[in-house]
Amino acid sequence: MLSVNGYLQGLTLGMGLIIAIGPKDAYVIRQSLLGRHLLVMMGICVGADIVLIALGTLGLGTVVARHDWVMQAAAIGGALFLCWHGLAALRSARGEIAVPDLSNGSDISLRQVVRGTCVMSFLNPLALLDSGLLIGVISGTKPESERLGFAVGAISASVIWFSLLIGGARVVAPLFKMPVMWRVLDFTIAAIMFIMAFVTVHSVLAAGGGN
Repeated sequence: MLSVNGYLQGLTLGMGLIIAIGPKDAYVIRQSLLGRHLLVMMGICVGADIVLIALGTLGLGTVVARHDWVMQAAAIGGALFLCWHGLAALRSARGEIAVPDLSNGSDISLRQVVRGTCVMSFLNPLALLDSGLLIGVISGTKPESERLGFAVGAISASVIWFSLLIGGARVVAPLFKMPVMWRVLDFTIAAIMFIMAFVTVHSVLAAGGGN
């Protein structure tokens, strides 16, 4: 039987880790505003989290956590990934804004959406760190009877978050018929990416200084 206590703890932790605008979330927001293959995109996002959370709770997170350099490398890689994404958003915000046709999402292929979502899900060091390592490490501290519920709770957080993210983007999509809104979105994403990169690097330096 699924442990209710484990489920609630996993749901709470999952919400705390997943609910943040990272590179994958920014990608999902942009594609959702354009109405491009939303169900496929959500399926890949949630499926990737299921794979990473399952690997983490099966012991991968605990094994990797024994090697501090792996955690530090993932954090530094995540910071670089954030900076790259932030620069891309900043470049887009400062360039000429061409408002896409929000009534038709057929100008991008399913293959492009699948490829982009997979890159953001599996080649994003921050996603690997949060979903694969941190959740796995914390799961390893739980009684064995609660681990399945904990994993299901964390997965539920992913389903809830991406449902809200995609649904919310579709609600505000009409506002993005104005070019200025795309510029605001890109500047906001760039600012968030740079702030998260700074916080990530600072946490690595602080951890290193404490050893």
